Amino acid sequence: MIEKVVVSAFVYPTESEEKVRKAVANLFDLSMFEERSEDLGDIRRIEFVCEGPDARLALGKLYELLREQEILDAARRVMMEGMTAEGTILFHLHKQAAFAGAVNFAEGGESPLGPIVVEVYPRDPKKAKRVIDWLAPETEDGKPKYEVRI
Repeated sequence: MIEKVVVSAFVYPTESEEKVRKAVANLFDLSMFEERSEDLGDIRRIEFVCEGPDARLALGKLYELLREQEILDAARRVMMEGMTAEGTILFHLHKQAAFAGAVNFAEGGESPLGPIVVEVYPRDPKKAKRVIDWLAPETEDGKPKYEVRI
């Protein structure tokens, strides 16, 4: 159901690359991702890509954190707003919150040192909403109304 997950962030001169990597690792299991990086002058872009059958599993840590933190409604709203016409699900997370192990959405990409950018590519773009239903289902009294298997 999920073809690829891409997680990326810029590392600015005032930041530690290890701390940015730790922020990402607090929300995603980096052992499932291939790491790529690119130097852009004083800024470095790090990117983590997981493709193929493990792509869904790469979102497992985020899946659990959304439930533990009881932020499914906010997550669903942000993901629905970030769903593109091509079926990609795009959203931004605060780096500083991620470093502390918390999921906090950076709406509009606003984050003091730039956000962690998450892109989820469903195999079938028409099923993007189903991916969101799995990751952040509708809730009732703060609990998922249903759990979708993908």
